[in-house]
Amino acid sequence: MAMQKNMIVQAALDVLDREGLEGVTLRRLATELNVKAASIYYHIPSKVSLLDEMANAILEEQFGTFDFENDQRDWAEWLHTFAHELRLSMLRHREGARVVAGAHPDIAVMLVKLWDFTVRVLHKGGFSSGQAAVVTVTMTNFTFGSVIEEQSSPPYTPGPTDPAKEIQAIGQGFQSLVLAMEAWMSEDLGVPFDTGVRIIINGVRAEQTLRT
Repeated sequence: MAMQKNMIVQAALDVLDREGLEGVTLRRLATELNVKAASIYYHIPSKVSLLDEMANAILEEQFGTFDFENDQRDWAEWLHTFAHELRLSMLRHREGARVVAGAHPDIAVMLVKLWDFTVRVLHKGGFSSGQAAVVTVTMTNFTFGSVIEEQSSPPYTPGPTDPAKEIQAIGQGFQSLVLAMEAWMSEDLGVPFDTGVRIIINGVRAEQTLRT
């Protein structure tokens, strides 16, 4: 079977899930696919291009069948959906957020489609083009940052290495922070993420009210 780009990208995602981002190299993929490195470079010239293709594939898994034409939506409901679906797409793969957040839009076209759709929904909801861009970038960056942190942090397990207890050991003057961290870290990470999304949406709504 002739080597195809989608085969290389899928192999890269498999390596990503097994070994993490550092394990993904073009030479490693050549070994994985039992081909010469030149066969990989013919389709994908660099690791940067590979990561962009991987980002697009990750987003395609979640949004490949999405209707990008129907932009007659409530802007707040869409922002909520956009953030949560984007989070889920990245969580499907180990270090998926690092891959998607670092993508170049000229290759990761699915990301451009999502941004364009979000801007159109916001514009039809009464936002100027500039406001729509700011809101879109704000929600995107919040989602990227949240999932990168989520995927890089070990599971919360109270014990000798409990981060809250480590702060408590510094001194008794940080009790409020200790209690806040214990409450935050003991929750499913989807809960504080959802809270953050709602805070952004409510802030956007308040900003919109001030401008009218």
